[in-house]
Amino acid sequence: MTQKNYLVREERSFLRGPRDRFRELLFTLKVPYHFIRAFRKMHFIGPCVTVFGSARFDAENPYYKKAEEIGKVLAGMGFTVMTGGGPGIM
Repeated sequence: MTQKNYLVREERSFLRGPRDRFRELLFTLKVPYHFIRAFRKMHFIGPCVTVFGSARFDAENPYYKKAEEIGKVLAGMGFTVMTGGGPGIM
């Protein structure tokens, strides 16, 4: 499988280079729309801790298990724990 297969449609479109002005205008209008939409969703989350991930440790690693424990404690204290959704810790 090539790296190209991993790219989503918008990324492939972006990497092709300049587009006509109308498509550039639509892209420019989409950016603030997604920004505002994300902020509206996050407004209701409350206190939040963000954890950034890394693929260096698997789920059996002692550091990974410690990170899970920390996340559980933070969640128990009322924090929303936000991650990138993938495995690993950082």
